[in-house]
Amino acid sequence: MYKIEVSNLLEEFEEKFKRLKLSEKEKWVLYLYFPSHLLFLDIETEGLSKEKNDITLIGIYKDNKYYPFIKNFNLEKAIKFLASTPIWITFGGENFDIPFIKKAFPYLKTPLVHIDLFYLTKEVGLKGGLKKIEKMLGIIRKTEGLNGYDAVKLWRKWVEERDKNSLKKLILYNKEDVVNIKKIMDYVITNLLNKEGRRYEEVFLEFL
Repeated sequence: MYKIEVSNLLEEFEEKFKRLKLSEKEKWVLYLYFPSHLLFLDIETEGLSKEKNDITLIGIYKDNKYYPFIKNFNLEKAIKFLASTPIWITFGGENFDIPFIKKAFPYLKTPLVHIDLFYLTKEVGLKGGLKKIEKMLGIIRKTEGLNGYDAVKLWRKWVEERDKNSLKKLILYNKEDVVNIKKIMDYVITNLLNKEGRRYEEVFLEFL
């Protein structure tokens, strides 16, 4: 029954999406049309090679709630969210998160739409990586100073020494990554609407 419901949801979304006839550069408006059909995604891995390294943590932020899925604990449970959510929003996911996830779960049909903020931020004059843009927007982190390589080392420390603090820090680091992707998306959307001289209400009316 669940698989049928998911299949129907994805088909219904695809039909509506085709009706909108959006170009690649206009996909961001889906954030306004389908808020319940999207998730924010960020992964941590053992390294940079999807062939040699595994995903260690999948962080999903959906409906203002963070869900961590961890290797050797509950990683497979991420499928429930990934398979049933047609729109994924990442930062740099085109070349990192998505290829890793497709390698780990090759049968996934989603995302039907992927919005990569790494490219979209440039449309409103924001250039650089996630951490740089966070600083530009005044976003504060509890894990200030940590980067992707530190995340790899934290995972190793957890695996080799069973250091719980390392795992907790890794989860917090990932949570801040994925929650901040949403904060940046909100900033970008507001600026894109202002740039075009439009309001949220006008965009909704177009869809209706």
